[in-house]
Amino acid sequence: MKVWLTDVSADQWVAKQRGISFQTGQTSNPLTINVDDGVQYQRVEGFGAAMTDSSAWLIDQLPASKRNQLMGKLFNPSTGIGLSLLRTPMGATDVNVGGNYSYDDMPPGEADPTLANFSIEHDVPYIIPALQQAQTLNPDIKIMANPWSPPGWMKTSDSMIGGTLKDEYYTTLADYFVKYIQAYSDAGIPISYVSPQNEPMGIPTWPGMFMNAYQETRLVEEIGRAFEANGISTKILAWDHNWDVPSYPETVFNDPVASQYAVGTGWHIYSGRPSHQTLTHNDYPHKEQFLTEATGGVWQADKQAGFEEALDTWVIGTMRNWGNGAMLWNIALDPDRGPLNSDTNGIGVMRGLVTIDPTNGLVSYNEDYYALAHASKFVQPGAHRIYSNSFGDGSIENVAFQNPDGSKALIVFNSGDTTETFSVADGTEYFEYTVGAGNALTFTWSGPTQHGSTPAATNVVDPTHDFTFEPASDPTTITYDPELLPLQNTVDNGSSFLTYSFPVGASIQAGTALDRSQWTVTASKHSDGNEAANAIDGDTGTRWSTGQRMKSGDWFQIDLGSSTSFSQIVLDNGEGDRSFDLIGRYQVYVSDDGVDWGSAIANGNGTMGKTAITLPPQTAQYVRIVNTEVRGSSAEFFFPWSIGEIDVYGSSSGSIAAPTAVSNGLQLQQWTSPDGAEVAIVYNGTGSRQSFAASPDGSYTYELPSGTSAMFTTKESSSFPAPAFGSMTPSEGIPGYKVTISGSDFGDKQGLGSVCFGSNHARIDSWSDTSITVYVPNGLPSGAVTVAVNGASGEPAGESSFTVTGLGTALPRTDWTATASDESPWPSDALDHMLDADIDTRYSSGTGQYNGMWMQVDMGQAQTFNKLVLDAGGSVGDYTRSADVFVSANGTDWTKVSTLTGDGEQAVQLTSFPTQAARYIKVVNTGSAGSWWSVAEFNVYN
Repeated sequence: MKVWLTDVSADQWVAKQRGISFQTGQTSNPLTINVDDGVQYQRVEGFGAAMTDSSAWLIDQLPASKRNQLMGKLFNPSTGIGLSLLRTPMGATDVNVGGNYSYDDMPPGEADPTLANFSIEHDVPYIIPALQQAQTLNPDIKIMANPWSPPGWMKTSDSMIGGTLKDEYYTTLADYFVKYIQAYSDAGIPISYVSPQNEPMGIPTWPGMFMNAYQETRLVEEIGRAFEANGISTKILAWDHNWDVPSYPETVFNDPVASQYAVGTGWHIYSGRPSHQTLTHNDYPHKEQFLTEATGGVWQADKQAGFEEALDTWVIGTMRNWGNGAMLWNIALDPDRGPLNSDTNGIGVMRGLVTIDPTNGLVSYNEDYYALAHASKFVQPGAHRIYSNSFGDGSIENVAFQNPDGSKALIVFNSGDTTETFSVADGTEYFEYTVGAGNALTFTWSGPTQHGSTPAATNVVDPTHDFTFEPASDPTTITYDPELLPLQNTVDNGSSFLTYSFPVGASIQAGTALDRSQWTVTASKHSDGNEAANAIDGDTGTRWSTGQRMKSGDWFQIDLGSSTSFSQIVLDNGEGDRSFDLIGRYQVYVSDDGVDWGSAIANGNGTMGKTAITLPPQTAQYVRIVNTEVRGSSAEFFFPWSIGEIDVYGSSSGSIAAPTAVSNGLQLQQWTSPDGAEVAIVYNGTGSRQSFAASPDGSYTYELPSGTSAMFTTKESSSFPAPAFGSMTPSEGIPGYKVTISGSDFGDKQGLGSVCFGSNHARIDSWSDTSITVYVPNGLPSGAVTVAVNGASGEPAGESSFTVTGLGTALPRTDWTATASDESPWPSDALDHMLDADIDTRYSSGTGQYNGMWMQVDMGQAQTFNKLVLDAGGSVGDYTRSADVFVSANGTDWTKVSTLTGDGEQAVQLTSFPTQAARYIKVVNTGSAGSWWSVAEFNVYN
């Protein structure tokens, strides 16, 4: 048995340790990892990073001896860490030495639809040589390529930045891929994978292109047909963006033509979590999964934090969740975290696997390099992940593999706070090892020789379970993991809760659409021209929209006109550009009077196009759908919440439930988990859509596409402990204040839980079993309001009183202007954003806070006021730690009127002072902090 250790605090990185041996016997250690090569999962293609333009250029700047040494340490499987996956951009990104470029650039206003000017000449000096040398060092290497943007003339923006693909250029862009692959093949570099578009959900200030799932589906079809016509075997990966939008790649897979060509999904780490990969695997189990981009940077506190995220989340998390491989972002950057694209206004914040200083040739190896090394040096391409139980976040986490030569590798990370001694069992043999908090280990061994037949592992309880479906010659494995439940859909059936999965393309039939003529609809907010009534006007081309990025606590409400029975709600955003405006996570409430909403009756996740919310039969006059999307999710970060059309379907009898029998070639398996949950999986291995009854009386019919599965988890209501409200801090404040509620048994995830200020659902910031943080809703009148808490099961936890502090009347900000001592170079951080009435935009300093940093507002004329509110919006850590507030009639002579003090919690800061008559307000920072100073909204009140 060979062992390698990383101890960041001791500056030991993948350091070989003294070997150990297995012993025969039984271990009762509760921290026993049982490794079983009799259970195999996905094939491993490898681990690696991106050879960006900047990375290749920096490598090329090194003297030959240093360049060869670095490349050997990166790619040589014997003397280096054996990276075997490479991602290379097709054209400019945010990290390249020069400015924007594609392989067919044209002057503004001109086009080249025949691609007569196509050339990869830009890549010849240093990108292609770097890829060729990597291939020489590791012949097993596989390369993925994808564009940040096609040539600007193909897009509506006529630029590499922004826009979307013009309708007439889908076939042309497919031919562009063909020419690229052929040109690289001529250079001796085969391309194994492509994705149609990097991060199609975003429109950055560097090269990028918006592309919704239906556009990508069409492009995948075009690329697939072009590859077939030209004898190209390169595989296509869909999506290539964040974990938490699985309905995007599933929309591509649901198309029968595109699904022939799209072999899997590329995932990025910037929102969501690795368990989304298992969700998508279970929904479409024959598709591959790759982590295609992840990067550390200045936002990570230290090397320990960077190493932990890279190994624990990006390597172990990816591979335990059906990943076929993991690729980080830049292989190399310079000490300034560049070079950056000279045509875009970027700031160096990212970290490469290595740092190369081109001025002196020094190369330093970063924590990400060593995190990858724990896998890439020991897990060979063609290996398979094999069974090992894990203990989750805060304990011993691991992933195990068997290489093609039969040897095994086990990667272990202690994500807890204390040193732990654990056991590893393999058949009848086991060993024990001790690992410090935050440390990592890789074990490799062959065998071991077995003695007798008594398993060494005697005390292993695994909350996960694998279901294997026929045919035996090509089995399909579906994984149950409790981590999946918050990503699925839950309904309250009274005595039990049913949580079910819903792959894109599936449907549940539950009644007929109700007449909408007597309906009245309202919402928590709307943008101009996008009123709530647009969602019931019969036209998906019009819509209701929040206008601003969606927030937890946003709601849409229907008054059905009278008490009505119903069992399903469908939100339809169509297939156009607004299909991204889906609700991220939701809860559903019903009410007889529109005031008392009680507990949520359902929660779940939105999907592209249509979101179908199936309920047990309800009878009520009012329905409210509440957004519970968490801060930092893709949906919350990028888009507003919109509804093109909303329909409600009439009640069925019975109640939606897990199936007990299926037919028509469907397969059903059942299992009871250690915590008593009843799990049922239906797999459709036939060649066509099939249906089955999803209620005891058959009134709910679930239709499942070919090659997909549906998971049903039933938990008794009595299995949930009763939640208890403890305390609330603070108990007084203004709308927007963050409030922390402490107690017990709230539940680890929000689920059906809620916090209401009166009848207003609060925006949830975080939720745990013992603590909930929320924001005081806007629009509350001054005075006392009752705060009521429901636990994750919907059961009441208790209530308390909160006093809302009145602000008075906000002064109109017409013709106001702002100046500041410091301003970020990012266009998105401009000063006027703090006066634009949009909480999703901001001013930011662009540098850490220091004593003397200031911002100033000219109100155009003398005003009377006595309160100032600075709201950092989503930049919750960028509040001023302390500041003095001054006023002036002329902008020259200043009078101090108050002091602001940050308490570490509030992104909204209020200061009150005696009534002033002045034209100018200046806020001068008197503290310091590493975080920037950001203000989303600057408001003055009288």
